[in-house]
Amino acid sequence: MTAFLATLGGKLADTWLSLLVLPGLLYLSVAAAGSVLGHRDPFGHHLLIDRIDTLAGTPATHSPGTVVLVAALVLATSAGASRLAGALGGGVERLWLGDWPRPLRPAARALTRRRVQRWSAADARYRQALTQRALRAAAESRAVPGPDAPDSPSAPDDPAGGTPAPTTAELGEARNLIALSRPARPTWMGDRLLAADARVHRAYAIDLTSAWPRLWLLLPDTAHGEIQAARTALTAAARRAAWGLLYVLPALWWWPAALIAAVTFTGAWRQARLAVHEFAELVEAAVDLHGRDLATALGIPCEERLTAVEGLEITRTLRKGT
Repeated sequence: MTAFLATLGGKLADTWLSLLVLPGLLYLSVAAAGSVLGHRDPFGHHLLIDRIDTLAGTPATHSPGTVVLVAALVLATSAGASRLAGALGGGVERLWLGDWPRPLRPAARALTRRRVQRWSAADARYRQALTQRALRAAAESRAVPGPDAPDSPSAPDDPAGGTPAPTTAELGEARNLIALSRPARPTWMGDRLLAADARVHRAYAIDLTSAWPRLWLLLPDTAHGEIQAARTALTAAARRAAWGLLYVLPALWWWPAALIAAVTFTGAWRQARLAVHEFAELVEAAVDLHGRDLATALGIPCEERLTAVEGLEITRTLRKGT
């Protein structure tokens, strides 16, 4: 028990140090240094040296009580700034996933309509290309050239002789870059999570919202770890994005902090997109690989692969008539 408590205390101390103290200390250092340097001489390290020498020469800095009090105040302020970043990160995550608060819902609806228009246009081009390819394949299968008929050259993709028309695969990829299914959220990340639900329902007729808590209980520890790691990566990215937003404040008196804010937020946004994509893929993979286990646990016969017939029965059982 003593060893367990010591290990637990060490882990808590490491977490407190890495998540609360160090990021907050870095933020306070940038804010304090920026207040000394200012916009006129943003990289004048001599100004910092002069300020440190001035503070070191004051009598209060030689008092142990003053040093302890200042250290405690700095640690408390660092922890407070980290707590603020954590709370702000929750808001950033909500915005990324398309769950916008009421004052922003008109803007969310406008962005969603724009995404729907872009996706619909890309989907129409993709389906038109599929139709044209099917028609060409049918015409080629019906054409039977005579033995003496010369081979006719294939028509170019672009009759004007310009850039070749995009292929069907390229058109499909362009559509999927907007969203994997018809957009319903103002952000790509929100639609990526909704696409997992839509794709599972389209393939198996399973309501993922009802099935996921039960399926989670059947997943092995390895799957739990992978899914939780992807979800944790999204939360961590949102927290880093919140730090990027907080660095906008010292940028008011020290412009290099704006570069820190831009780099931090952009990197966090890119990591969040990767985490959301990985999380959605893992959720779909869990249904693909363990959907039969869910059907068996519910007493629904599923001898071979899971189909929409068993999936519909799973949905009816879990929805309980609602």
